[in-house]
Amino acid sequence: MEVGVLGWSYKKTSVELRDKIALSTVEQAELADRLKKSIPIDELTILSTCNRTEFYFSAREIKSISSELLKFLVNRWDLEELNAQAYQIQGIETARHLFRVASSLDSMVLGEPQILGQLKEAFQRYRDLGWIGGRFNCLFPSAFHTAKRVRTETGISSYAVSISFAAVELAKRIFSDLSQQRVLIIGAGEMAELALQNLKNQGVVDVMVTNRTYTNAENLAEKFAGKVIPIEQLEKRLCEADIIISSTGARHFVLTQSMVRKCLKNRRGRAMFFIDIAVPRDIEPEINDLPGAYCYDIDDLQNVVQRNQEERIRQAEQADKILEDEIARVRDWFLTRSAVPTIRKIRNEFQHIGQAELEKTLLRLSHLSDKDRDLVTSLVHRITQKILHKPTINMKALSKEEDRSLQLQVLLDVFSEKEGNNRSLDQKKPDLKLVRGAKF
Repeated sequence: MEVGVLGWSYKKTSVELRDKIALSTVEQAELADRLKKSIPIDELTILSTCNRTEFYFSAREIKSISSELLKFLVNRWDLEELNAQAYQIQGIETARHLFRVASSLDSMVLGEPQILGQLKEAFQRYRDLGWIGGRFNCLFPSAFHTAKRVRTETGISSYAVSISFAAVELAKRIFSDLSQQRVLIIGAGEMAELALQNLKNQGVVDVMVTNRTYTNAENLAEKFAGKVIPIEQLEKRLCEADIIISSTGARHFVLTQSMVRKCLKNRRGRAMFFIDIAVPRDIEPEINDLPGAYCYDIDDLQNVVQRNQEERIRQAEQADKILEDEIARVRDWFLTRSAVPTIRKIRNEFQHIGQAELEKTLLRLSHLSDKDRDLVTSLVHRITQKILHKPTINMKALSKEEDRSLQLQVLLDVFSEKEGNNRSLDQKKPDLKLVRGAKF
């Protein structure tokens, strides 16, 4: 299999160095154009994300081209340390690596969904640029198919492994349809924004934001098409919210049991869900004792995350079995392709001989009508195809044997014309007659 990958990822390369080699789509196109002029690469796809920069390529001499590509990139970025931190993978291991990346089994957050979309976008981009050929048209769609199987046949992506996402998953246990709930965000920091982003992804549209610094609340609300509530109105407006997420830097409780008890009386049995992701805590723990109030703090969320991480690891073991099944299919396809040059040469040899003999014969049968000439032509072509049919199937089967290269080369030698055998038998016969007729 003449495919390889050269790359750098979060596993060995620091975020500072990854930032330096990250490539925009414009930079990728420019770099691909330079590579086309500099290195004999047949196919190329570049994947550049915050956690990895990878070059997938196919070429005739994969190992030497991989080394040449590494040297080219080290010089381009002028970063000698990339030599020691690069991974170079060839052959079937390239497929295994790609399948793991697509299925998010190689991600920093196991099971995260973004990488598959990023990989699909990269593949389509390089297809549009004319870099995709026969090998990648098999390899990448197979990776996408494998990733889909992993997501549908395992639960690897069903378990939240971030605090903000775990908060949303807990909210879904209380409210079946989050899109119908009103959310109140207390605080405007990174954790609050991440939680709000995840809620938006689940269809939440009605959002209120409050913060001690009004402009910060305003900026966050504007980003997510929400409404701003002055912090002074928090207790009055609290009753309007179904889901409350708090993440402030306050040194005392922002929400107390007495405040929530009043709200619940006015809500006529409608539940309230509180998520406290602040340290120290913003929400008084005793709120959880109130009927209709569900309160989780960061320790609860971390316990959920820990259990989910362990479950994702178990699901990854099942995903590995799916990967190996799909890799076996790709291996067979690539091995079969290894016989194509031999099959093509032998078929061309037979067809060339058949066509030459057909032309000679038709010259002698000039009395035939056009219809009869077409029949003779069709007959020769059908005979040639039938003669070649079983050998072609057998050569494809041979491509999966351990000594396939030797066996295919023997077949090629048998059917190919050897150098020095260009003279026909007719050219040799006169010499034989001379010897036979000589007098001693």
